[in-house]
Amino acid sequence: MMLKPQEIIEKSLNEYKLGLSKGKRDEVIKYLDYYSGTETDKYIRRYFDSDAFQEIPQYQANITKKFINKMSRLYTVGAKRNVNKAYDKLTEKKNFKMKHIEKMTKLLGSLAVGVFYEEHNAKQHFHYVPVYYFMPFFDEDMFEPYAITYPNFQPVDDPYNTSKMTYSYYDSERYIKFDQDGNILEEVINESGIFPFCFFHREEQIDSFFVEGANDIVSANEHINITMTEMQLGLRYQMFGQPVASGVMADQNIARAGSNEILMLGDGGKFEIVSPQGNIDAVIENIKLQLELVALNNHLYITFSDTGGEVPSGIALKIKDVERMEDYQDDKELFRVFEHFLYEKEHEIATYNQINLPSPDKFKIDFFDVEYPMTIQDQILQDNFELEHNLTTEPEILIRSNKDLSFDDAVAKIAENKEINDMLMGSFVDEEDLVTEEPKEEEEPIKEPEEDKKIPKGHHMHEDGTIMANEDM
Repeated sequence: MMLKPQEIIEKSLNEYKLGLSKGKRDEVIKYLDYYSGTETDKYIRRYFDSDAFQEIPQYQANITKKFINKMSRLYTVGAKRNVNKAYDKLTEKKNFKMKHIEKMTKLLGSLAVGVFYEEHNAKQHFHYVPVYYFMPFFDEDMFEPYAITYPNFQPVDDPYNTSKMTYSYYDSERYIKFDQDGNILEEVINESGIFPFCFFHREEQIDSFFVEGANDIVSANEHINITMTEMQLGLRYQMFGQPVASGVMADQNIARAGSNEILMLGDGGKFEIVSPQGNIDAVIENIKLQLELVALNNHLYITFSDTGGEVPSGIALKIKDVERMEDYQDDKELFRVFEHFLYEKEHEIATYNQINLPSPDKFKIDFFDVEYPMTIQDQILQDNFELEHNLTTEPEILIRSNKDLSFDDAVAKIAENKEINDMLMGSFVDEEDLVTEEPKEEEEPIKEPEEDKKIPKGHHMHEDGTIMANEDM
């Protein structure tokens, strides 16, 4: 049957899109395996087909997780959303979930995040579901999907579960669950009319919806595993050597002889052990170079244990970390946009469930700044300066050291501590230690000596001190 040109074009495009979809799925699975350190040896096994490499296991280092976690520090440092108390109760676990979402965005490049409203034990909350591999569907805007499909999680740890792979389809009108053969297993009307997915990207999209993930980190991880496997085999050969025999009987087919094998040597036969020469230090330096290059490409730096040196101060770290700090500021602006999109979905879902939240244009989020180590004296000086100029408060300083406290809790805690301290300080002072002044005796006024009274002529002084005339006697 001859196909029409239109049918040929449609078929070739479908096959092309199917190939892209399968390649994207395999890429996501590979990145997740390297991040979790799950069976990464299967990705380098094809490079070691010779019998010699069967004597050692493939090396499985995991630098991917270390790099991704170091690059993702927005929600590790912390974020605060200024909405209301009802929202705080709905999103008690949001920062915890956002830490994982940020890491997966850095790893995979693009991530779908579903927002769902749930009630458990009369407690309401939002549930955030990251979807690692998904297929978006577009209408006119190639950067804004109206629907997605994605594979559902399967209970792979259940040895008795033999159910087929299932998939989910979501849009603003319906939810459909179907199997790998396309049979619809469940269909539910989306009564809220809300498409509950937001899309996070590692960086701004260019000419495609999907953004490239941490391919450089995964590739470096793969090369290091290959190099380390070869180095381990070289060490084995250097330690035990390669047995070499000449004059072996022709009917013996031995590729590599072990200590439990007997070789039959003919006349003039010779047996010896040869150790191949290799520069292990050069291999180690090559691995360090690969690590430093991939770190530099992601605004990171590496310090190896053999470099030594003094512990750098906070100022030195800040100067060294300037490029990474600039990248952190870019991430703050990018994720502030994603957080706003996410809140729009939360607001729509909350309104449908008769929960009052402020309008999206009033939503604000504050990403905390990275704090570099300071000496205790410098920290005290800075805190005193900020308190003196009303740049901070005592509750905010307490929250900095105990992020589990709310502002009201911190105020109450400081008041409680002050009351206890005042009470304890009063009880520590004994009455005997109090300095008391003894009452002073009242001093009698000192009488000024009276001047001698002169007795006029013809007078005399009486016994009572009065002066009387002589004629009065």
